[in-house]
Amino acid sequence: MFYRKFPPPAHLQPFVECFYIWEYSKTLAKPLTVESPPSGFASIVFNYGTPYRVTSQKLNGGFVPKNFLTGQATKSYQLQLSGQIGMVGIVFRPAGLHTLFGMPMYEFSDERTNLRDVLGKCVDEYSDKIEEASSHGERLALLEQFVNVQFLRKNPVADRTDFAANLIVDKRGLININDVISELYVCRRQFERKFLQKVGVSPKYYTRIRRVGHLCNELAQKRWKIDDWQDLIYHYGYYDQSHFIKDFTEFIGKAPSLYVKNNAELANYLKN
Repeated sequence: MFYRKFPPPAHLQPFVECFYIWEYSKTLAKPLTVESPPSGFASIVFNYGTPYRVTSQKLNGGFVPKNFLTGQATKSYQLQLSGQIGMVGIVFRPAGLHTLFGMPMYEFSDERTNLRDVLGKCVDEYSDKIEEASSHGERLALLEQFVNVQFLRKNPVADRTDFAANLIVDKRGLININDVISELYVCRRQFERKFLQKVGVSPKYYTRIRRVGHLCNELAQKRWKIDDWQDLIYHYGYYDQSHFIKDFTEFIGKAPSLYVKNNAELANYLKN
């Protein structure tokens, strides 16, 4: 199993979190179900492996498009993989996809939307080249080119919404939205409307998504033990254990102890 993240060039860093390549060239001996918590990032994915299924609150285990755009995930979801794994992706900073491509992100929350339906026939050229590429370097270069073309066409500038959304990510969701609004000297109603347009969910809800997503990644990488629940609750700003369990279960669909014990989540493969 090969998975690796690659940082974007400096001019794309306000808008792109990373590029990634995920491959398993052998045929999986048996179908693999991998669960992922919401991460707080939108992405564009090109799949050159075996088609796979996704189950979520909106998707009922059907095959996802070969190349797709995904907005904010608001709940945990599962990938059902079989055959060979081969995909590359662009993970965007929370407002980056809108800033670069201008799409209303609230329309894409919890969805896997065919990329050709959104961006047109130009997707086919990149899809073919990515599939035909003979190295990871070639595929990475094609991803950068794909974003750079739009960057040069759009000449984007990160605005206050980008700044606020990126700050929520950097603070792992542990931030007071009222303080952010005061710091930016913006009207709350205008800020919330713009945030919904650019990120896909409300600012307050996004802090909760980012907090639980980062927490799940910490649990997946075994940085916390079950005996450390009280320290974890304090570290992530929950009022008490019942608040922590309620919030966790709302997003993940299971209690934290069951998640740690039984779950083969995506973070075991897609390490940060």
